[in-house]
Amino acid sequence: MTRRLVHVGIAFLAIYGLLFFRLEMVQIVSAENIRKHPQNSRQIRLDFDAPRGSIQTADGEIIAKTVAVSGPRNRLRQYPYGSLYSQVVGFISAEHGGSGIERSHNGFLAGNDLSVRIQDTRDLFIDQARTGQVELSLRHDVQLVTRAAMAGHEGTVVVIEPDTGSVWGMWSNPHFDPNHLASHDLNAAAIDFNTLDSDPAQPLQNRAEYQGVEIGSLFTVVTAAAAIENNLSDIVIPTTETFPASSDLPPITNPDGNKCGGTIKSLMINSCRSGWATIGNEIGYDSLKDVTKRFGLIDNDPLQSQNSLPGTASPASLASSVSHAAVGMSMRLTPLQVATLFATIGNGGSQIQPRLVNRVRAHDGSITHNFEPQVLNQSVSKETASKLLELLSENVINGDAAGLQLNDVPMGGLLASSFSQSNHLWMVSLAPVTRPEVVVAVLLEGDDFDDRQIAEATIAGISRRITEAVLRLPSPNLGES
Repeated sequence: MTRRLVHVGIAFLAIYGLLFFRLEMVQIVSAENIRKHPQNSRQIRLDFDAPRGSIQTADGEIIAKTVAVSGPRNRLRQYPYGSLYSQVVGFISAEHGGSGIERSHNGFLAGNDLSVRIQDTRDLFIDQARTGQVELSLRHDVQLVTRAAMAGHEGTVVVIEPDTGSVWGMWSNPHFDPNHLASHDLNAAAIDFNTLDSDPAQPLQNRAEYQGVEIGSLFTVVTAAAAIENNLSDIVIPTTETFPASSDLPPITNPDGNKCGGTIKSLMINSCRSGWATIGNEIGYDSLKDVTKRFGLIDNDPLQSQNSLPGTASPASLASSVSHAAVGMSMRLTPLQVATLFATIGNGGSQIQPRLVNRVRAHDGSITHNFEPQVLNQSVSKETASKLLELLSENVINGDAAGLQLNDVPMGGLLASSFSQSNHLWMVSLAPVTRPEVVVAVLLEGDDFDDRQIAEATIAGISRRITEAVLRLPSPNLGES
């Protein structure tokens, strides 16, 4: 009889334990799916009021934290640097949910993810807040540099380390102050959100990852790569002013009606559209498309940073005509995609997944997720990448990227304007070009320049200041301890 009771008791405890564990698993595993449902306002409010882990930069600066306050709601989410990290970090709001890292890594920050909530089996039976800490790849010193250089200009900067894919800087203007949206004054927060959300400039959007802009002649590095890999390195193009097109497509003309031609080096130095169009015809559409695909620019979703939210940018596509495709017409990329393209060239043709998050820590400080560099593809050969760097170096010495020159650092770079929006300018720099340690992609949007030379000098000055400052910054302690 006693033995039977013992067996019944053991069975009862086992069933109870299984039910408890299943309930706990359902609560933890399902919480994030429930939380993300757009109509689940209760869960959004719970997130807003609940304990929340911090977000910090790679060099240890706290950029989002929860502090104790008095009042009906005893916790307040704070962003000590206001708009400096707004589009990347995002916000969390009682009425409007969240965005950016606050949303994409909500499971870690709110302690709903098993990895940060349960470090020991005893944690299953402890009703205590367990939040995670998210450490970004962004560097505070680099972020300050990018903001200062872009002062007074609308646009975006992305600073990336080629061999790791670490995004060191990501800054956009216009921007917003997430503290206003996290306010306990819900009426004021709602007014601020509605104002920002209805703004045509879209300050709430992370422009670096989700806004595709026509890149113009930046695409010629891809055309050059295709030419090199198709044994056309030594091709010489006749001097022309215009490349004729079919009857249903416009001809391709050079800026200011200039005549140009010659080697691939000459075409890049002179931004020779007619010459690149001719090379495109020589390469052929399929070959150009193949190299473009290997760079990860088409036939897939726009490249985003590791573990970011699903993006809203539309996939890029080649123009239907190979000559128009070769000069970058209709090719729309995000600033992050542009930075990654040139980082791939700087990294010997090896494409690394760009990343904004280095690691996640549990409540006890232990590392639960460590995001190592991830190789996506060998886009082009090392030899091809080396020849492209030579072209980009020559373009700084003798071409339209001459404004990037530094006295003690060999530079590579490329300048371009959008076909459809001539007041949009791109510039990308690689330094040092012999073995790039940093790539800086700058997009200026909508600047009303009456003089092309002033416009080029302005964006070159911004790019040069950022590149030089980043190279001179001390290396931070980014250890994992």
